[in-house]
Amino acid sequence: MRNQTGGGRPSAFDTQGIGSSEHFASSQSNNSNMVTIAMGMAMVVILFGVVVLIASFMEEAYRPLLVDLLAVGPVTAIGFILAGSGLYLQGMIATQPHPRLRRTVRMLALVLLALGLATLAHGSLYALGWVPVDVAHPVSALVIPPLLAIAFITVALALLLHDWRLLGGYYPAEYLCFVLLAMSAIPLVGYIYGVNQFLYLDFYLPVPWLSCTVFALLGTALLMARPGHALMAVIMRIAPGGQMLRRLLPQTLLLLLAFSLLLNWGLARGWILPELLLPTLTLVNGVIIVFIFWGSASRLDSEYGERTRNAQKLAETSALLNAVSESTSDPIFVKNRQGLMIFANPATLGKLGKTWEETMYRASRELFLVPEEAEQIDQDDRRVMASGKPEKLEQSIHLPEGVVTFQTAKVPWFGKDGSVQGVIGISTDISERKQAEDVLRQRESQLEKMVVQRTALLRELTNHLETVREEEKRAIARELHDNMGASLTAISMHLEGVYQVLPTDEKWLDRKSRMQALMKSLVATTRRIQTELRPNTLDLFGLKAAITEQLDELQERTGIACRASLPDEDVAVGHEMEIAIYRMLQEMLNNVSKHAKASKVDVILDVDEDHVALTVRDDGVGISEDRRDNHKTYGLRGLRERATYFGGEVDIRSTPGSGALITVSLPIRPAGAAQP
Repeated sequence: MRNQTGGGRPSAFDTQGIGSSEHFASSQSNNSNMVTIAMGMAMVVILFGVVVLIASFMEEAYRPLLVDLLAVGPVTAIGFILAGSGLYLQGMIATQPHPRLRRTVRMLALVLLALGLATLAHGSLYALGWVPVDVAHPVSALVIPPLLAIAFITVALALLLHDWRLLGGYYPAEYLCFVLLAMSAIPLVGYIYGVNQFLYLDFYLPVPWLSCTVFALLGTALLMARPGHALMAVIMRIAPGGQMLRRLLPQTLLLLLAFSLLLNWGLARGWILPELLLPTLTLVNGVIIVFIFWGSASRLDSEYGERTRNAQKLAETSALLNAVSESTSDPIFVKNRQGLMIFANPATLGKLGKTWEETMYRASRELFLVPEEAEQIDQDDRRVMASGKPEKLEQSIHLPEGVVTFQTAKVPWFGKDGSVQGVIGISTDISERKQAEDVLRQRESQLEKMVVQRTALLRELTNHLETVREEEKRAIARELHDNMGASLTAISMHLEGVYQVLPTDEKWLDRKSRMQALMKSLVATTRRIQTELRPNTLDLFGLKAAITEQLDELQERTGIACRASLPDEDVAVGHEMEIAIYRMLQEMLNNVSKHAKASKVDVILDVDEDHVALTVRDDGVGISEDRRDNHKTYGLRGLRERATYFGGEVDIRSTPGSGALITVSLPIRPAGAAQP
């Protein structure tokens, strides 16, 4: 059934197109098996010839046991070996064509032809009486029945013309094989019915029945060696004609032979009159033929009815699937194992911009514009067929309408025998979706870029505010040192003069001690506030001295045992980073004193060429996971913000009840490097 749309494109599931590869594969398998059988029969012929040659050299005592083998003769045995060898090589040529094999077959056939001509000429001299026959003396070994010599000539010609074809498509070798079968059948019929005329054929030596059997075997094997030739193809086809021939031919021959033998047996015993033999044979043969052909016709009629019903069901299914294939907007296609397009629905043809005639049995490189894309498609097809598993693929292809992105589901196409015959694909045009995804991805990229820029601005603002705050702290600390410190020193000096004029009674001595303690506390508080606002030690002596001073102050104020591990050399990381490290250490020690309930704390400062790491470890109650992940905890959040500004990170490790370990790692920027 052909669809008129799409330039004569076949229907969606036309078995003539898609199923042909399965039939071809099955036919190839049957042909290969037939050639193998023919080669086995050739080996039997060769072995038979070798056995006859060996028997010809046996001692006289064994010759009565080998009468049938010795009747064949050594010359005939040599001919059988030559014919079997040529036939075996012809079978090899069918599977592995090679010029050397062809030359060898021709040479064997020519030798066999020469042997047949020589024996025919020599035997003709005896047949014509030109050479007298002396029964008392053995005749020449070259003397064989003319029928066998002609049979050898026929086999040689069949080997020489085995693959030669006439213009009409016919092979002369096949007809020579049927002639050989007919010649071998004449003596066999003579042996079956006891007719000496068929055994001698006007020659003084009979044709051995083993020789006739071997020639029949050779004729059959020569036909089977080329099952694809015209006459053998009729028998090998799965069509009704081939099935009928394979079924009827053996039955008819066997039944006719059986009834003929039965009639001959009755004639020999006098049960059938000689004048009734021919009418009886005609009547019985007619009944047999009518019975066999009538039964075969009934079977063919039944099979035809079943095929008609199956064809109707297949047509309905094909019509339904064809309607689905025709109406869908998704391209559907089928390729064979060679990667050739054997089916394409209208959507596929529309995308390719081709008719079915321009697409049918074309490779990918002939259908697509860009060779690289076609090669990628073929690679995907081969991978799916090799794995036997379905795959979903995505590829952008240049088509006449432009660049189109397809999402294709490819599945292997399995034949009836389970072998992979090709690949089936269904594609979906996802170009619009891909464009939307690209736009969304571009917007996401722009949003991410905007977030990075805003984050950088916020960090710059935070750094500016931190710098302003540090400057304000520095100014306040300077004011406390310069003004408040000077004023407190002056007051203390004036009070020393006042203390000297005070009375010496107990009342004034108590007031003096209170005033001195109050002044001392006021000075200490002023110094502590000044140090917290801006440590002079950091400005005067550097980071190491500031860390040591901070730990001494913590130990004096809280009683926590503090230990520091600092580099031997001076730490040069820049003024801003020194302040940041100092403030982060200040925050971590403040957390230890307020929340850790620790008895000791270790501070480790490591500096290498690229990084500076500050580690604080305590033996307190630890930090819970909720508190570590809580972004509203200003102390830990301040640590992370300061570290992030310098491109560093904060690592908090803690087990409740076993203390905490906080590490701040900061990269050291080269001089003049830009801020993140």
